[in-house]
Amino acid sequence: MGYKHGIYTVSQVLPGHFRIENSHVYMDLIVGSHHALLWDTGYGYDDIGSVIREITELPLYVVVSHGHIDHACGNWQFDQVYIHPKDMDLCRLHNSPQMRSVDLVAAEVPEGFDMEAHLHRGPGTLAPIREGDVFDLGGKTLEVISLPGHTAGSTGLLCKEERLIYLGDAANDFVWLFLPEAEPVSVYRDTLQKLRALDFDWMLQSHCEPLLPKRRLDWYMDLVTDLDASHALDALGSIADDGKFS
Repeated sequence: MGYKHGIYTVSQVLPGHFRIENSHVYMDLIVGSHHALLWDTGYGYDDIGSVIREITELPLYVVVSHGHIDHACGNWQFDQVYIHPKDMDLCRLHNSPQMRSVDLVAAEVPEGFDMEAHLHRGPGTLAPIREGDVFDLGGKTLEVISLPGHTAGSTGLLCKEERLIYLGDAANDFVWLFLPEAEPVSVYRDTLQKLRALDFDWMLQSHCEPLLPKRRLDWYMDLVTDLDASHALDALGSIADDGKFS
């Protein structure tokens, strides 16, 4: 069970691993012994920093999985945000006033929300990350994994200590590959092969609450290997029946 902090809902999936949800997007806070890391900053409608400070006062790294509006528009609240170089321009585009206004219709925003200020927050100060970079939090390490497909610069974070990977939108039940910034299906297929070869047991995605088993990747691979629509629907029906880690 989670608890509410303003417009955010907070839950803990493992010791030191917290999920922060707003408007159907999950951000993740991972807390080690000497540092913490925030994975994605969400839409940025409210002060996510106050949520973090309620959990930990440790020095904080901030990393965004890719440059889309629902993952990187809270960047303005932090001194520096890490992102793959291939998604920096996308992040700047999605932090433009035109893009920031797109999802406000159905958004959960705080009382007294200042729309004009929100539209002009900007992308924050971006710093590059690359495959193989490691964030040492103390007792927990998070390794950057390049996972192109949904966007060219999509990344994941592999926590070997928990046998867990944070995926953002890089692989999920409804990954979007039709946007102009998306890579070809063949690139996404290679990313799925890469994920299947990595040593982990559990996945966390940005639009799905629970920990998911690695075997779910097999269904995703089936979908991109055989793009027959009826087969896809059958596979997704099986996904809906799959168990979850608790």
